[in-house]
Amino acid sequence: MMLLVIGTLIFFGIHLVPSTPFKPQLVTTLGEKKYKMLFSLISLIGLGSITYGFSLSDFVPLWDPLPWGRTLAFVSMPFAVIMMCAAEIPNNIKRFVRHPMLIGLILWSGPHLAANGDLASTIVFLSFGVFALVDVYLVSKGGRYKPKQPVSFLWDIAVIFLGLILYGVLMSFHGSFTGMPLIG
Repeated sequence: MMLLVIGTLIFFGIHLVPSTPFKPQLVTTLGEKKYKMLFSLISLIGLGSITYGFSLSDFVPLWDPLPWGRTLAFVSMPFAVIMMCAAEIPNNIKRFVRHPMLIGLILWSGPHLAANGDLASTIVFLSFGVFALVDVYLVSKGGRYKPKQPVSFLWDIAVIFLGLILYGVLMSFHGSFTGMPLIG
């Protein structure tokens, strides 16, 4: 459990840096490229520690999962994955949803929190959900949002198609990386 907590602190600690005055100082000191490489390396270390720490964690029940939590996760996940894809690909969704990656994280973490009642799941899903909510606020207050220009609707179709394909892959291999198979 300790590795899961340490990974969570590392991952979210580095992800709060862009919303602080430290980022410009680090970019000036290291340069943009080295800053991004360091940011990515620390993020990967944190995410790897979260994943591995989660796999090592004992099941410690906190509450009974909500009876509708699993259904909510199944229903929300296609939208969560599409939002996460929309954050990284040109599309018009970004013109209407200001923070698609963060909205995707909220749509992923909230239902998963409702569907699980153990300590490790609570640490993971609650931390991602709270981070996403806080970062939506910080990005909005910090002026980091830049309005998007219209693009061809074919990009929207591509984002939705890619999101649904990725959702299918995640459903198929959910058991391989979480220990909780959903299909079969």
